Amino acid sequence: MDRVRVSSGRLTWLRREIAVWEAEGVIGREAAEAIAARYEAGRRLALERIALVLGASFVGVGLLWVVAANYERMPPSVRFAGIVAVWLGAVAAGQVVAARSGGSVAAAVRVIAVCAAGGVVFQAAQSLQVPAGSSGLLGAWAGGALAYAYATRERAILVVAAGLTVGWYCWWAAERAASHGTVAMAMLVAAALVTALAVLHERPLPDLAPVWRPVGVLLALVGLFIVAFPDQDFRISGPLWAGAGVAAVLCAAAVLRAPSAWAEIAAVLAVLGAGLVLAVWDPDGSGTIRAVAGIAVYVVAAAWFALLGTSKGLPGVTPLATAALVLFVTTQSFAIFAPLFSGAALFLVLGAVLLGTGVAAHRARRLITEVSR
Repeated sequence: MDRVRVSSGRLTWLRREIAVWEAEGVIGREAAEAIAARYEAGRRLALERIALVLGASFVGVGLLWVVAANYERMPPSVRFAGIVAVWLGAVAAGQVVAARSGGSVAAAVRVIAVCAAGGVVFQAAQSLQVPAGSSGLLGAWAGGALAYAYATRERAILVVAAGLTVGWYCWWAAERAASHGTVAMAMLVAAALVTALAVLHERPLPDLAPVWRPVGVLLALVGLFIVAFPDQDFRISGPLWAGAGVAAVLCAAAVLRAPSAWAEIAAVLAVLGAGLVLAVWDPDGSGTIRAVAGIAVYVVAAAWFALLGTSKGLPGVTPLATAALVLFVTTQSFAIFAPLFSGAALFLVLGAVLLGTGVAAHRARRLITEVSR
């Protein structure tokens, strides 16, 4: 019997559905095993798709750059008409290519359309005399990209749209409170929000759920990394409260819709809570105590995300969590040992910490892989 190759996200969803059918008595154990045996995760090299999407991104950025470089030479009407023509042409071309062949070429053309849409937004704002430094323009671009991603069900567009949306939210939060701690907390709030979105997407939109989970993992790891450094100017601003409110609603909806996901939701909320404690905590000016606490939190969080990546079959998540753990422990170790050692001794200590962390991370990753099988 020839096995059918499907994406890892679809295979995870299918196995979850088979388990539900078996638990409800719809099918028996033998039938469940027979169905699952017909499918396997595809392992095609994604080099072609990566090259096409990256090339399309460069072309899109280049188009925006051409307009910006010739900003003073072009009349406003010519600039606006030109970028609108490029945008509409890319949208139409994307639809035609998707209807005929689909695949990576259609995704690349649609990425160009998303980039051109950003030019339309900023050119329209210039005509309306809206300041170019406003975060609302990036928000409008992100909203349009999200709508386009869901209309086309295209993962490449959703990746771009997710990046734009997170960038807008962090920019909006930073506008109200200029501190790196506020930006880090915005990332952690966004991590909770997109994790809930991933859970809510599992059944109705299984093709898009695998995009949101890695985004949530990356945001959580980067946010924890940044918030581990003291910030005397940190304060909870309006955008953080607003984002936390939306994240709370979505997390509650995710648990109600998929009760089995409660551990994943609880974990990302725990990461958010730990990040908040680190952001506001100043233990009598002792950076060492805070750094050790940050390392402990980061080790637990990275281990959880590595386990999540293995159990959910998320490509690249476990190596990402492992690399982030090694980098973070090394950085924090420098903060701890720099006042105690100098010169060659400092490098010897840091090298020993780095080697020890790498060995521990390697063994932990192997253990997680074996337990998850």
